[in-house]
Amino acid sequence: MRTVIDYRRRADRERPDKPDADYLPASVIIYSQGDTENLHELLQTVLRQDYPAAFEVIVINEGESADVRDTVGMLRTSHPNLYLTFTPEGVVNLSRKKLALTLGIKAARYDIAVLTTSAVEIESDQWLRRMTRPFDAGSQTEIVLGFAYIDPEEDEHCGRRRRAFDYVADSVRWLGVAIAGKPFRGTEYNIAYRRELFLRNKGFARSLNLHYGDDDIFISQIARGDNTAVELSEDSIVRLRQGNHPRLFSERVLRRCFTESFVRRRPRFIMNLGGWLQLAAIACGAAAAAIDWPNLQVAAISAAIIILMLTMDIIVWRKAMLALKSRRMALAAPWLAITYPLRRCAAQLKARVGHQKKYTWD
Repeated sequence: MRTVIDYRRRADRERPDKPDADYLPASVIIYSQGDTENLHELLQTVLRQDYPAAFEVIVINEGESADVRDTVGMLRTSHPNLYLTFTPEGVVNLSRKKLALTLGIKAARYDIAVLTTSAVEIESDQWLRRMTRPFDAGSQTEIVLGFAYIDPEEDEHCGRRRRAFDYVADSVRWLGVAIAGKPFRGTEYNIAYRRELFLRNKGFARSLNLHYGDDDIFISQIARGDNTAVELSEDSIVRLRQGNHPRLFSERVLRRCFTESFVRRRPRFIMNLGGWLQLAAIACGAAAAAIDWPNLQVAAISAAIIILMLTMDIIVWRKAMLALKSRRMALAAPWLAITYPLRRCAAQLKARVGHQKKYTWD
């Protein structure tokens, strides 16, 4: 957690902007499901990016859509670097999203592919610069992991603090180990990698039987500490629209819990261990006080340790929530942090036995 916060503070100093001549051409690939209003707004922002090298924008819509065709066609009259393609209708026993991304990446002219979806809002005209600046002609960087935040003001439903905390806690899990050199996943809303890397590893061939997994199973397959960079500068972060909607949030959690069961175990174990150790420490302190009762000295020591741990939870998680643009939180943080491993276990169990679409033949 501290690593993520410190990285946000030092991002620009540690990875300063490079000369314009050193930027490489890039292909921005946008996955769409026919949501023309969001797509139109996103395209206007992407096409206005302050980028010193050549770049193209490829929209891949899931299925034919006259509205999407009209939206892209209207913008293409003044932006010849904008292109549109569709996934074929009637595709079965195949992940339509993975097919769309594969079509977009194979159609790309440039080696740097920056992937996002029409579900996000890009808030800075420096976004493309920040997501591509770790790539250099002679560097080993092949993957850049970005971040998408959820606006807490959009969520007024019951359980909003829990959803906000769980999203940040989940983000800290994969961002923390990625920064430490053990990347195992990214986010589908903001990620970049080399086209050649995708083709060399045969794309999503290892998870074609699953609907999802393009940003965790595939990244776990290709990402290493020496070829992956994490970009958390202010301009690189995008906003996920309606990301806190209870139904959509629950579907996303279950989907992630299922696909993460196919990724490398060690990085996940490292980040999960802290939560379980905290839960065990509190349980041991309470048990020691109960066993030695009425020995007030043991009870006082146990209470002091637990209070110290809860105070640290408030301090650390409050900073993490603010650093990742989430809801301000204080007194609710300790309880949510302590119970997070239990909620995660419940979600993993539900993801395994639930009836949500997991395999392409479902």
